[in-house]
Amino acid sequence: MLKREFVLPGGCCPICGAKDAFQVKGKIDNIPYFGETMETLVSCSNCKFKHADVMHLEKQEPMRYEFYISSEKDLMVRVVKSSTGVIKIPELGVTVKPGSWSGGYISNIEGVIDRIEKAIEVAIEKANSIKRRRGETKLKKLEAIRGGKEKAKIIVMDPFGHSAIVDERVKKRELTKKELAGLKAEL
Repeated sequence: MLKREFVLPGGCCPICGAKDAFQVKGKIDNIPYFGETMETLVSCSNCKFKHADVMHLEKQEPMRYEFYISSEKDLMVRVVKSSTGVIKIPELGVTVKPGSWSGGYISNIEGVIDRIEKAIEVAIEKANSIKRRRGETKLKKLEAIRGGKEKAKIIVMDPFGHSAIVDERVKKRELTKKELAGLKAEL
């Protein structure tokens, strides 16, 4: 299938109400391992609202991917997270669950770490002293992982099979019925 791109301009923004400021851009492409995939970006030129998503248009099995980050080079490993994907880094006690505005993205492990780091920084600003210290400890661990000084495992699970870690060293398997039930309960 050939790549198809589309732009739907000039709509009314659902956030600020500005006319002719809302735009939807997208492309449909055939991505290896995932099949036909649609990437979308909606944005408003007035209030600067943005939302990106990746939707896989083909049915997949519920999957679990596990990768050990042991060097700075591992930060370049590709990560695909759909709007239903869950990311865990057990060594940090971090779980990124999908929410009602959860979007999908294609990045790498470093990009995932950057997103987690920003979320922790925001949480620290509003936290009490105990939670602030926990957050600061997690930020230090993230920096050590990023620098190759500490090892960590990253796990990506998706009940619809639309998320993945793409590397030949990845351990992958179908989700168990128990894991699948737990993920669907969180969605």
